[in-house]
Amino acid sequence: METVKLSNNEAPIVRLGQPLTDEIIEKLIENGVKYLWVQISPVSPPVVNAEKIEELKHGVKEIFTDAAQKMKIDKREIQDLSNQVVNDIVKNFGDKLSLIFLIQQNDEEYTYVHEVHVGMISSLIGLELGMPVNQLSRLAFSAMIHDIGKILVPKDILYAPRRLSEKEFEMVKKHVEFGGRICKNSGIEDQGVLSGVTDHHEKLDGTGYLKRLTDPEITLFARIIGTADIYDALISNRSYKSSWSPYKAISELIKLAAFRKLDKKVVQAFVSVVGLYPVGTTVILSSGEKGVVVGNTINRATQPIVLLESGEHVDLAEERNLTILEVLD
Repeated sequence: METVKLSNNEAPIVRLGQPLTDEIIEKLIENGVKYLWVQISPVSPPVVNAEKIEELKHGVKEIFTDAAQKMKIDKREIQDLSNQVVNDIVKNFGDKLSLIFLIQQNDEEYTYVHEVHVGMISSLIGLELGMPVNQLSRLAFSAMIHDIGKILVPKDILYAPRRLSEKEFEMVKKHVEFGGRICKNSGIEDQGVLSGVTDHHEKLDGTGYLKRLTDPEITLFARIIGTADIYDALISNRSYKSSWSPYKAISELIKLAAFRKLDKKVVQAFVSVVGLYPVGTTVILSSGEKGVVVGNTINRATQPIVLLESGEHVDLAEERNLTILEVLD
């Protein structure tokens, strides 16, 4: 959506990229607009900025489009994209972090944006787990193409705006097998990279797919990418489902780790980076003030940086007398 208009004959109330003033917000409410996606100005530069994510998305789209024709992927192009993600994250990683995501316009675009988001999240988790840069680069490489096999899933199934039949879902599941074939056709022999593509839907208790692997059989790459994949899928809006709030999505990851679906150490690493209240979460403080989370402090999961309605930033890691009283989901 690039504009909000009351009718085709009237000028837009607000355009894409335009700051929301109190007057505009009041007019939107008066005319029945209850929800609107907005980009919150982070308290510190995001680990990967919106312009770079958009650029990377186009790069992924080109790789997927080319792969659909040749059944091969250009390793150098993927390496270049993954290195860009890792370089930005390593450069911007610090005590205070802000992580932003693009809002995709349709389900097909989601495929490409999702690869970038999963590459970002996976790299952050890997960095928090202490991976060296060369290993982070391999992890990001795998994450950026983890869904490459979806190019062989019929589009009417992949982008169906409804609940899939059991037979259709079985076809979608095969994207991990297809992805492995494409990687091997492309001369990719790195077992870590391959496992991220073929095994990111496996679960520690053996309930995942397609191989039904269990805890000792699942590589760290697959565990990390699988966790990142679930988080981004939950917070993304699709034609067949509404997006979850970042807070609800984080809570789900914690629950899945408790039930031995996901790796607890991987989920803990992600939570230590983005907090229990990720960027975009609306909260009520113990002071009664309402605000939106705009950043987090590493290893201070319950003490984010909050932008109050007054325009003031409050860092709960420093303001010890303030706590989060309630989350507005």
